[in-house]
Amino acid sequence: MKTIDRETYSKNSKRYELRKGKNEPNAPLCPYGNSFEWIGYDLETQEYVRFTKSVFKELVHKPS
Repeated sequence: MKTIDRETYSKNSKRYELRKGKNEPNAPLCPYGNSFEWIGYDLETQEYVRFTKSVFKELVHKPS
């Protein structure tokens, strides 16, 4: 899974969204075989991504 860092996210933040992993039937499982609590999604390439901690924190605290 591709990792999105602060620099990449800042270039085009509208391209990515944070989704609840348990609500995503096609989301990949974590390395331990469990569902991710939260998972990133790239709207342009239509694939799941992993956010770095700084990006994840921003998205979790972002007003809806």
